[in-house]
Amino acid sequence: MATTEITTPSVPFDPSSIPAPPLHGCQIRADMTFAEAAAAFDEWLSCPLSPDQARYRSHGTMRDCRTKIKALNKFFGSLKLRDIHVGHIREYQKVRFSNGRGLWAHTAGADKINQEMGLQLRIMRLGNAFTSDLEKYYQTLQVDECEIPKALSQEEQERFLEMAASRPEWDVVYWYSLVAVHIAFSSDELRTLRQGDINLTHQIVAVNRRAGKNKYRRREVPLTDASCIWALDRLMERSYKLAGKSPELHLFPARVSRGNFDGSFHMGVTGIRKQFDAVRNAAGVPWFNLNGWRHTAITRMAEAGIPIATIMARAGHCSPKMTAHYTNISSYAERIAMQGMTRGRRVTPQPPERPPRASVDLMNPAIQAEIARQVALALQREREQHASAVDPVQAPAKGARLIRFPGAG
Repeated sequence: MATTEITTPSVPFDPSSIPAPPLHGCQIRADMTFAEAAAAFDEWLSCPLSPDQARYRSHGTMRDCRTKIKALNKFFGSLKLRDIHVGHIREYQKVRFSNGRGLWAHTAGADKINQEMGLQLRIMRLGNAFTSDLEKYYQTLQVDECEIPKALSQEEQERFLEMAASRPEWDVVYWYSLVAVHIAFSSDELRTLRQGDINLTHQIVAVNRRAGKNKYRRREVPLTDASCIWALDRLMERSYKLAGKSPELHLFPARVSRGNFDGSFHMGVTGIRKQFDAVRNAAGVPWFNLNGWRHTAITRMAEAGIPIATIMARAGHCSPKMTAHYTNISSYAERIAMQGMTRGRRVTPQPPERPPRASVDLMNPAIQAEIARQVALALQREREQHASAVDPVQAPAKGARLIRFPGAG
């Protein structure tokens, strides 16, 4: 039986038929509360495809954006965009810096506040709520020129590690610190490590490709310290116990509830903060933070005289200011080392010893005869020089000038 093939005419795709969404897809209005506008902004940044297939922003950028929105919502959440004025912004800068009202878990520095306010004003611009008064009177906070967190000294580092090892409930902080001070990873790079990123057989650890800040930070670091390898082995056993064993599971699994962990997600920024705060306070360094281990590790390498190029390759790409900072540390350490090589061995140069003079017996007849002969020779030479001298009465030579003295004939 013959079949009739049915063909449908192909209709060419016309992109102009797609309607343009309002405000380029970001549906934010001035009559929205800030919480509603921030939710719409987050949805606008989210790609319609799966994040594993394609995305507008990296995972780290989206995480940072949502962290800022969370902080802003605690102050601006119930305010409508059109009602926010300069007074609100100045008050936010004040209370956010000091945490005067206790709205946040911790205080914030000037740089973080400026970043949060930049996001808040961007959302207001998208909602056509950014007024001329805000443009005229808004001021950013002045940021300290130093962008490098303070590192622990060698003595402070030893005291911190000794304190972390003193109590079983602080073991995770002890293991974390031993690893961090050797591989120079940031706190984000450490807490996003997966079991598959660690190869204890070949003694190498790699940054999670999804969590690297940029292409320079996505790197592999060899493990050369026995204490670091031991600590990584303890952390791997902890991860196996809490979340199971799989290359895709995280080294620091996220806690879902008390005693329950999910290894498909990594712990948040507050994962071990409680234990870390307890250790640093007990060690007498309350100013130290988790990301300070990265800068402490780089400082130890610079003090050891390791070339700056090697340090930067191990730590990942750093800013020119950080490179100059650690170069100065390395140069200072080199001078100290050179001074230590000669300390205690400095010798004042002494003139060479002269041979002892022989004693002369002037009463010896042979010595007296030699002296008489030398004197006679000297007198003879003197007479010969006197006889060959020019007579001053003779006419001067050609070109010479005759000098007459007063009273001369």
